[in-house]
Amino acid sequence: MGETRYHKKDNSIITVDEIKSILSDYRIGKKPLAKLLGWGETTIIRYIEGDVPTNAYSDKLKAILNDPNYYYEILLENKDNLTGVAFKKSKKAVLSKLMESKISVAAQYIINKANAEISSGRVQSILYYSQAFCLALNNRELFDEDYQITYNNMPYLKLYDNMKNRGITILELSEDSLTKAEKEIMDNVYEAFDWYGPRALRTLANYEKNAMRVSRDKDNSKVIAKDVIRSYFKEICNLYQIEHPAEIREYPDRKLPELKN
Repeated sequence: MGETRYHKKDNSIITVDEIKSILSDYRIGKKPLAKLLGWGETTIIRYIEGDVPTNAYSDKLKAILNDPNYYYEILLENKDNLTGVAFKKSKKAVLSKLMESKISVAAQYIINKANAEISSGRVQSILYYSQAFCLALNNRELFDEDYQITYNNMPYLKLYDNMKNRGITILELSEDSLTKAEKEIMDNVYEAFDWYGPRALRTLANYEKNAMRVSRDKDNSKVIAKDVIRSYFKEICNLYQIEHPAEIREYPDRKLPELKN
């Protein structure tokens, strides 16, 4: 543990403000955080007061700061190092941080529904069709992100990369994290497309992608905008007489044999 002071800025070492952000974001005290990490009880206190962490300790804290999933894993593994009250308070805080974006909530709902026995790629497919049918049937987006044209055909690449890095795990969701209408569509999309393997879903998605107009977003990345997906899937719903979420299965059940033939 370092004993020198923060005399000059070193971008490789976590700052006092960043350590304070960890304490605030995860609603944990200085001594409890040190205990959680298996460090000396006064370690975090000394860092806040100006002692410089070693590279190893700094890297650990930076990983916690930048990856709530990593902190959540540590919290669960070392919960016995905290009081019950401290554990529950920090657990609630980190789960809230993990679910800050609606697409993360939707992805976690799918993962929980599959009991975590699902690939990152399949989560992407279910998200895409859930978004499409929410737009077509409810005239409302499920989440804000546009469909990206990516090198690996993963339309929500940032989420995909995060899931690949942290793995697929079950996390708690609050009851009001999704509306009843959103859950109904996601449940039916899951049931409708879960029958089909990666090759079939990739073929269908590529067919749809080629039929929709590609544009550029503010970052000049190629995307299929939500309005384009809405229009396309409204036509799908008309063609296959889909008026209710329970009828979503009509689309893959009828379209995939058409493509095969």
